[in-house]
Amino acid sequence: MRPQSGVLDCGFPFRSAREAVVLIRKQIQGRIINSWLIIITILGAVISVADGLTRATIDWDAALLQPLDYEPDHAAFLLALVTLPLMVAYAKRARISLAEGLFLWFTFCTAAYMRDFSYLRLPGVPLFVTDAVLVLLLFSTYILPRPRYPNTLLMLNIFFVLFTAAGLISATRGFWEHRDSMLVLRDSALIVYSFFLLVGYHLLRSWLAVRRVAVWFLLGAVLSVLNGLGWLVVAPEQRRFVAPGIYVLVSLVAVLVMMANRFIKPRVGWIFAGIFSLGFLLANARSLFIALAVVFLVVLFVPGMQQKKLRSMRLVTALVAAAVLVCTFGFLFLHLQVGRDFTTRVADNFASGILHTSDDPFWKFRVMAWKEAQRRFEQYPPAGEGFGIPFNFDIWDNDPRPHNTFLTVLYKMGLLGFLPLLALLVYFFWLCVRAVHRNSENRRVSFLQTLILAQVSFCVWGGADSVLESPFLASLFWVGMGLGLGMIQKLNFERSLLDLSYFPRANDEIFKSDRPAGIGSDAVLPL
Repeated sequence: MRPQSGVLDCGFPFRSAREAVVLIRKQIQGRIINSWLIIITILGAVISVADGLTRATIDWDAALLQPLDYEPDHAAFLLALVTLPLMVAYAKRARISLAEGLFLWFTFCTAAYMRDFSYLRLPGVPLFVTDAVLVLLLFSTYILPRPRYPNTLLMLNIFFVLFTAAGLISATRGFWEHRDSMLVLRDSALIVYSFFLLVGYHLLRSWLAVRRVAVWFLLGAVLSVLNGLGWLVVAPEQRRFVAPGIYVLVSLVAVLVMMANRFIKPRVGWIFAGIFSLGFLLANARSLFIALAVVFLVVLFVPGMQQKKLRSMRLVTALVAAAVLVCTFGFLFLHLQVGRDFTTRVADNFASGILHTSDDPFWKFRVMAWKEAQRRFEQYPPAGEGFGIPFNFDIWDNDPRPHNTFLTVLYKMGLLGFLPLLALLVYFFWLCVRAVHRNSENRRVSFLQTLILAQVSFCVWGGADSVLESPFLASLFWVGMGLGLGMIQKLNFERSLLDLSYFPRANDEIFKSDRPAGIGSDAVLPL
């Protein structure tokens, strides 16, 4: 029996198929850019460039270790303070809820200043701004009255609950054994930030909301590149100028996919691609090159990631063009005094990490850290060592973590936490790829394809650095998972509606022949 009225498989109520078509058309229409967005972007660019031009050289290895001792850049506080009231005005003009406006502000500032924004603390308490935003958004989602959406993803819910329960057990062990309470709370970030998945799933329920998040995220990433470029001018001896660079990679991939599927105007798209290609160089991280290569392989060989031959060729062309842009920027830097030494360092860093790993100090450090994490896991494989124990070993005594987010979960939470996490990720990607394959005729499936590639980039990055432990990475990673699940339900809803159009009821004259207009198409992103 095909659904006729009431509630479709994905849980969206409607009284008639005609009403459902109207609902979808409303979800894909609406303005994203208004005067407040332009003002926020201009002010953010001024703050970011001015901050970059006044920064001094820092030691990344010394600055990134202790979140509670880290002093965020004052420009991050200024950007957050200036843009928050303006985002309220934007939300009012765009006719969206204050909760969604708060999330857009959080996404914009996180993409722009990453660590410096996320490590802003509330006065007198060890709470980051990320923690406060999570609490407010969860309150808005579950306490304040709002539409409820049925969740039929039983297996995913089970994996999520098991992962959370394992974290609670690890935290309880830490408090029970009288370990440092602050370290126990810090390690609890592994499960606390996973609740951003619920925010992404319940808060962003329309295609227009998805497009808004994409626009604000891209604009925030642009500010991070502008900040890094200004920093390059005044301190060219730095090892990197955008850290971490994962958001630049995600933005570059998103722009290329959207261009390949004609969701962004080509002129604007290539400007963004050029900016993010420059940011890719400024990040100077070998894991980004590896992640980009993995993304390229996923596009080519994972079934369903290529909708049509023409579109796949456009995507391949876009990826190759992006590589050409990166090389072009490198060539130009070689002919500019300010960038010549930096470009040489990027090339040497890449060659050392890929071709001469035995002589690379950063690679040696990671190998030793991974071995230490493995040793700790082997002491008690079922539940790990628990939370609250510093990760100190032979060559480092300042708790650097093992620089592998999955090993962090494994040695701290054991198989009790690692297996549910692995199952959660595998099941999520399986759902996404299946949805892409089933909805290949829906043009908006490109948004889900983009999100899959973004999550793949996060996972590859997590193999050599922190993701789930960090407020500035874990928050948007888990939001991406929730957002992806919401996209799957929207795509399934539209497919069910198309099926309904071929089996109309007597009173629904509009569905007696062709597919309803607007289901398989979408407007170009207003960029």
